[in-house]
Amino acid sequence: MKFTLTRKHLYWWPVKVAVPHPDKDRAGEQLEMEFRMQFESLPRSEADRLAELMKADPSAHAHADIRLVARDWDGVVDDDGDAVAFTEEALDEFMQISWYRLAVYRAWGASLVGDAARLGN
Repeated sequence: MKFTLTRKHLYWWPVKVAVPHPDKDRAGEQLEMEFRMQFESLPRSEADRLAELMKADPSAHAHADIRLVARDWDGVVDDDGDAVAFTEEALDEFMQISWYRLAVYRAWGASLVGDAARLGN
């Protein structure tokens, strides 16, 4: 496949979430779930600008990096099993919960380096 240089690159990546199991008989266990998130690659100039903002006032720009790159999700449902639409408000609410937030950052980081880098190839 030839390399295609695009101005805007959108891609899907799996997000694996491990949350504490809700059943008392399974206390101490993790419940594993997965969904897919669509990310947009971030130009270097935008990444540098964001880094400066975060350095100046980290709390005012919490998760600004994810807000800039997250574009959609698939496989996210509510308690009734209905699909949850991707919105900035839904993402902000989602990112308040530690295990979801960590999973999104882990997935985004993995998407940036790929498995070959992680495996040392």
